[in-house]
Amino acid sequence: MQKNNMMEGEVVIREAQFHWIMFWLPVLLAILAVVFPFIPIGEGTLKIRLLFTGILLVLAFLWYIVINNGKKFILTNKRIILKTGIVQRNSKELMLRKCESINVRQSIMGRILGYGDVIVLAGEEKDVFKYIKSPMEFSTRINEQIDQISMAAGNNPAVV
Repeated sequence: MQKNNMMEGEVVIREAQFHWIMFWLPVLLAILAVVFPFIPIGEGTLKIRLLFTGILLVLAFLWYIVINNGKKFILTNKRIILKTGIVQRNSKELMLRKCESINVRQSIMGRILGYGDVIVLAGEEKDVFKYIKSPMEFSTRINEQIDQISMAAGNNPAVV
């Protein structure tokens, strides 16, 4: 994260990492694209198979870009920042002092492979951080920062 986007006294605590599972479909398409020319289908179809392979590789790459979309989830000592977009950049910021609860949602596969969604609630606002690697650890880091803000404010709700 660039220093000019930071508030005074703000430091980056952690940038959430995406789990590789969110890219399983583009990877599967790329593998199919590489294997497809070697499947014996018939004679005279190599050009068509290579063209199909190229199309699959382009689709896999475009799908990867759409899924990733330049996403960044950043936790600082003052806020949580969600940045998306490659060409057009969108940024959403949530002040930690306004966070009411942090929830983690994991499927069975998410528990086995170590990924899940971290849900941050602040009033009417609900932010979902999907496919986060080690979501419990990320949630713990958020709660630690909220606790530090609360302690710095002397546990006075009016100051927070």
